[in-house]
Amino acid sequence: MKLQKKIQSHFLTKRLTELITPHTLVSAERLNNLFTLARRIEDEGVAGDVIECGVYNGGTAALLARFATRSKMDRTVWLFDSFQGMPETTASDGAEAKDYVGQVLGNVELVRKLVEQSGADMSRVRIMEGWFQDTFPKTSIAEIALLNIDADWYESVKLCLETFYDRITPGGFVSIDDYGHWPGCRKAVDEFLAARQLPYKLQEVDYTGRWFQKL
Repeated sequence: MKLQKKIQSHFLTKRLTELITPHTLVSAERLNNLFTLARRIEDEGVAGDVIECGVYNGGTAALLARFATRSKMDRTVWLFDSFQGMPETTASDGAEAKDYVGQVLGNVELVRKLVEQSGADMSRVRIMEGWFQDTFPKTSIAEIALLNIDADWYESVKLCLETFYDRITPGGFVSIDDYGHWPGCRKAVDEFLAARQLPYKLQEVDYTGRWFQKL
C-alpha cells in the first residue's frame, strides 16, 4: 500500500509540474518546497486556509489549490493579485525595481482555468482581484495554515505579514518567494521579525526563496 501511494504521488507530482511550469516564474526548487509544505499541513493536521499573495498566471496557485481544496480539513484557498502588473515601488525596493512597475501581468481567466485543470475543487477557491490594500479588508479569514508571499516589494510584503501573520495557526507555514532577490522584500521580512521579536531562522530554498514554521 505504501509503495502504491508513493507511485501515485510520483505521477501526480509529475503531472502537476508539467501543467504549471509554463505558467510560473518560480524555480523548480521553490515549486518542490511549496509541494512539501502543502503536504505537511495535511500530514501534521494544521488547521486553516491557504493564502497566496501574488498569483501571476496561477502556477503555484494551482499546485496549492490541488491539495488544499481536497483536504478533509475544510480549507478555502484565497488568491490575491491585482492582475494589473507590479505596483509602484519605494526607495526600499532599489532602483532596478522601478523597471518592473506594471510588468509581470497575470491573467485572471488563465488562473481560473489552470487551477481548475489541476483538479482543485473550485467551490473552495476565492480569486481576489485588485490591489492588496483594497482586497485584504474584504476577507474574513479566521485561521491560516499556509501563507505564500510572492509580492516582491517592501510595502506589499509588509502588508501581507501585518495582515495575516496573527491568523496563522501554530504549526502553520510562511513561504517567501523574493527574500534573496529584492531588497524591499528582505527588509520587510527582517523588520517584521525584529519588531515582533520572533525567533525564527529562515530556511533557505534557493538563492531567493525562504520559509519558516510558526511556533
